[in-house]
Amino acid sequence: MKIKKIALVIALMSGSAWANNNITLNKVTLFIQGAELQGQSTVSLTKGESEIVLTGIANDINPNSINVGFGENSNVQVLSISLNENYLENLSKDDDIQSIIEKQNQLQEKRDTVEIQLKAVNEQISLLHGNRLDTLAKNGSDNLTAMKNVLDFVKTNLTTTLNEQNRLQKEVDQLDAQISQYQTQLEEKQTNNEKLHNAVIVKVISEKDMTLPITLSYVTTNAGWEPIYDVRVADISSPLELTYKAEIHQNSGLDWQNVDFILATSNPSKDINPPALTPWHIDVYSEGNGLFFSKSEKDSWEEYESKSQLNNPDKIGNVNTLGINTRFAVKLPYTIKHASKNNILTLQTKEVKANYQYVSMPKLDSSVYLQAQINDWDKLNLLSGKAHIFFSGNFIGESNISTEKILGTLDFSLGRDKSILISRNRNIKETSTRLLIDNDVSEKYAYTINVKNSKTLPINIVVNDQLPVILNKAVTLDDAKYDGANYDKQTGLLTWKFTLNPNENKDLNLSFKITYPNDKEKDIYGL
Repeated sequence: MKIKKIALVIALMSGSAWANNNITLNKVTLFIQGAELQGQSTVSLTKGESEIVLTGIANDINPNSINVGFGENSNVQVLSISLNENYLENLSKDDDIQSIIEKQNQLQEKRDTVEIQLKAVNEQISLLHGNRLDTLAKNGSDNLTAMKNVLDFVKTNLTTTLNEQNRLQKEVDQLDAQISQYQTQLEEKQTNNEKLHNAVIVKVISEKDMTLPITLSYVTTNAGWEPIYDVRVADISSPLELTYKAEIHQNSGLDWQNVDFILATSNPSKDINPPALTPWHIDVYSEGNGLFFSKSEKDSWEEYESKSQLNNPDKIGNVNTLGINTRFAVKLPYTIKHASKNNILTLQTKEVKANYQYVSMPKLDSSVYLQAQINDWDKLNLLSGKAHIFFSGNFIGESNISTEKILGTLDFSLGRDKSILISRNRNIKETSTRLLIDNDVSEKYAYTINVKNSKTLPINIVVNDQLPVILNKAVTLDDAKYDGANYDKQTGLLTWKFTLNPNENKDLNLSFKITYPNDKEKDIYGL
């Protein structure tokens, strides 16, 4: 059977179908890594077997992901689909490029003509200026009437020529601008031709001659998105507003012009078989001994691979360990240029119930920080990403959401609040001097933490301090008092949680005694 070729794009000097029949991109499904692109064109088939060449294809595509469709009732059978990655490598021009060059040449010819006219006018102006005017006067009569006639002649003709000079100069400037615009278009077209060399070759059998639409889809690896968030809080009596956004990047070689967008948080397998779940291993890592493994699995290939990934975290990538598979459909068509930056899409905005509390570590910082806490954050389908924090309409700063490390509430710092005052001072009256008893030295430490609420509303506040953690039995911690704070013996952390009414003032007292051998004083660190 004789095969007839239908080239949707043949970029040759003499006529081409590139501009009219190139695959037009109309839909993008964007994954965290990679994107599925879908587009359409129209082809004319003859009865029997034909070969269709589809171009306008993105770079770095997965050949196994290519799919072609003609509709259910088209009576067209697809025999094969293949990718040719060098199809357009030696083609330098298409109809669009040729048209731009022709228009540019026409404008240049017109500009050359106008520039000649402008030079002639400039010469006329030179004749009416300077020393040449003296020559005109000498050739005339010496009386005043003759001189006046000469001046009137110069005035009339100079005004006319200056106006003509101005008109011609503006026309030259306009032509230069138009030529420059066509030059920019030409460079963009030539750049695209240099980048896009791919073609999809489709062999089909048709029962009759027909013209019909064709749909093409495939996956490119040179695209993706990552989540970013805006967190806005009006005041501590209002819910939190969470805006879920996507920062998009794409270097596919194509401009995604007014396409429908779907953003997905995972990339489904492109294999024809359904995916299978593999064992989900959780282990403990030690810097000294590496990963701990149990039983006979220690020497297995799976363990080796895990070790390799853990020692090379860059190979792991942005993995969705929470098992979230969410899709966001963007309501309006959107444009993402090739290799462009700062492409931000707003996906959704939710009003989220939040609790607000103040947090302070006066041992380190005399500031009090407002914190928003979300209890049911796992219902929001969040992924790890950067967050921009706003409070009372002001930008506070940036934070990071890490959904893999959250054990309780999802917390956002809303910055310092100067209306909550806190101080931590050493209590000199209760602090004893160093006492030497037998061979031991004993020292007492005492502090008073003062907290005042200058706001007109009651607040919830958490104040953190600490007791020392003793690592050597030669040193002892005694007589620890901490006014009802929650004490974590393992970390030494002290936590006070309480409510302060408007203009209320509260003291928190902390004291303890350290005893150590006198001959070990120079060897002790941490005091």
